[in-house]
Amino acid sequence: MEPFIKVGIGVMILKENKILLGHRVVNGPDTGGIYEPGSWCLPGGKQEYHETIFEGAAREVREETGLTIWDLQVFSAADDIQPHKHFVTLQVIARAHAGEARVMEPDKQDAWEWFSLDALPQKLYSPSEKFIRAYIKQEKP
Repeated sequence: MEPFIKVGIGVMILKENKILLGHRVVNGPDTGGIYEPGSWCLPGGKQEYHETIFEGAAREVREETGLTIWDLQVFSAADDIQPHKHFVTLQVIARAHAGEARVMEPDKQDAWEWFSLDALPQKLYSPSEKFIRAYIKQEKP
């Protein structure tokens, strides 16, 4: 099989000075993305065929957290490369949301929590960490 690049979407939902992170199940299945169980991640996933970036972002957030998001913007894009996997991750910011975050896919995440940008958890999912650090750097030069 020929190697190919996949498109991922990571969504940073902003609520005052906090962002929503999900804890990836320690012994969770490898769903074909960047596999880092036990880490904290932004909601997101793989973009589907015939889906816009914002449609994909909204769908992934709804599927994983139950939240509805809007006021979206593309922040950036980044390469996330591991052995035998290459994703271009579209980094999307959601400045508004409705609902309460809840675990919708317990085989993937076992918790969703709001974290201050000044007090992030230790083990961040590498694509999420890249996005968060770039955002912080831009906001607080």
